[in-house]
Amino acid sequence: MERLTADGIGGLTGDIVTQVTHFAPWLRNYGFRAGISETLTAIAALVELNLDRMDEVCNAFRAIYSRTPAEWGIFPSLFERYFCGRGVRLKQKRRLQPDESVGGTGSGRRAERPPAETVQGFLAGYHPDTGERFALRADDRVLKEVVHLTRLAVRTMNAPRGRKWRSRGREKIDLRQTMRSALRRAGEPFVLKMRRRRPDRPRIVLALDISGSMKPYAPFLTSLAWSFTRARARTQIFLFSTRLLRVTSLIARKGVSGIPSSDLPGMRGGTRIGGALEQLLRRYPGLLHRHTCVIIASDGYDAGHPEHMHNSMRDLADRAGRVVWINPLLGEPGYEPTSTGMSMALPYIDTFVDVHDVATWKKAVLGGVMRGAAPQAAPLKRQP
Repeated sequence: MERLTADGIGGLTGDIVTQVTHFAPWLRNYGFRAGISETLTAIAALVELNLDRMDEVCNAFRAIYSRTPAEWGIFPSLFERYFCGRGVRLKQKRRLQPDESVGGTGSGRRAERPPAETVQGFLAGYHPDTGERFALRADDRVLKEVVHLTRLAVRTMNAPRGRKWRSRGREKIDLRQTMRSALRRAGEPFVLKMRRRRPDRPRIVLALDISGSMKPYAPFLTSLAWSFTRARARTQIFLFSTRLLRVTSLIARKGVSGIPSSDLPGMRGGTRIGGALEQLLRRYPGLLHRHTCVIIASDGYDAGHPEHMHNSMRDLADRAGRVVWINPLLGEPGYEPTSTGMSMALPYIDTFVDVHDVATWKKAVLGGVMRGAAPQAAPLKRQP
């Protein structure tokens, strides 16, 4: 770990030091194990680096923060997202010469110095807390089409057989309906009415990631969650970041008008997918059985322990009938699901799709994203 000096830090503005200080906690949301030692080393490196050279700073930080091949691969995109996003641009100090001070050096008091001239740096002021807590509001411009597609998706599901009978089919004679039909015709003609089991409504568990990295996709995913409450399905909706929260009735009532973060107690920044799924398995076991389709909407960046993610996905795949993972990043050019959390989950996923707007949701529905796998197909999730 580098030792910092006052002279070294004096060449950096407070904004740069603050952003680099918050960079390590922000990286932990994506599975990096970064702490104080990496932060101090990065600040010490900035003293020696040219802030006008983006590639130079990125390569230096990449060597400091990356510990695994997966982290090494995704670091440039995360670096660009954090430091080169929207917002004010940082400035680097230029040290004033003694003859530039006002009032001379022998005035007997500290002279008031004019504002130092600044040189534009390339680091952009993307605050790491931006988006960690945000309100959920459905995009009302696409609600009608999303609801139509969701109902179509639910109709394609393999619904379980219900406990109620209906008066048609070829399974058993419906004596009550047969007698009523005969009475209406004075006993002639005598028509046998048959009955069969009425199919039950499909069962769906929808888990939405609301960490800061998923903020750009929140309006559409809220619309998607709200549409499932308007379809003929037994739907339970959960939100998760560092913990799990069931919000089925809240989404059904306030999904269009908006759900402020104050209505979501305990939901904080960061992502612990494995821990959230573990809570789902432990607290709501009755929702998970062979007729349940579990839909997880997340970018897969998990800050928890990889073993928790592996065990939770394995148990979920064993208990649920179908696991669908929606990753909005899957459609981005060059994206590979190589993060620790995503690599732990992939062996237990039946369908891995990109859904982030109406067009991608339509493509997924027409492709049979909710339809059960053919009996002869070996499911991907059963692999060890």
